[in-house]
Amino acid sequence: MELTAGKVAVVTGAASGIGLALAERFARAGLDVVLADVEEPALQAAAEKIAGLGAKTLAVPTDVSDEAAVDALAAATIDRFGAVHVVCNNAGVGSNADPWSGPLSAWQWVMGVNLWGVIHGIRAFLPLLTTQGEGHIVNTSSMAGLIPSIPIYDATKHAVVAISEDLYRAMRAAQ
Repeated sequence: MELTAGKVAVVTGAASGIGLALAERFARAGLDVVLADVEEPALQAAAEKIAGLGAKTLAVPTDVSDEAAVDALAAATIDRFGAVHVVCNNAGVGSNADPWSGPLSAWQWVMGVNLWGVIHGIRAFLPLLTTQGEGHIVNTSSMAGLIPSIPIYDATKHAVVAISEDLYRAMRAAQ
């Protein structure tokens, strides 16, 4: 499937960084863009920037660590555009907390966004893509998914690589 004008892209973590760059690239290619982020003022600014490129946009405040919020993102996407063609599970965070003696909440926060955000994104959007018979899921990891350096972050990014590889194998086998 080619990502061309009229297709729909969903990007989490779209208010800044890689997410905003993905949204810009999709808009320049003529795709409609659904932007999701937990930072609402930054999300609105990003949506205005993407709309300024001529794309139809939808900004959906979304905490990807919350399954219901990601399900609502999928529903809002279908309500507005009727389809989805590429989902970029991109939202990510890191923590400088000591992984061994620091607060457990650091693990919970990073795991919630970086790992559960990807899981929720796959589970919310894969049935839609399967029903359509086309689409892509892109899960953002980093070199930390291959080369350890920061324990909490690394654990999530290793998991994202494994989940992505397993999803790829499962989808290939289903063809």
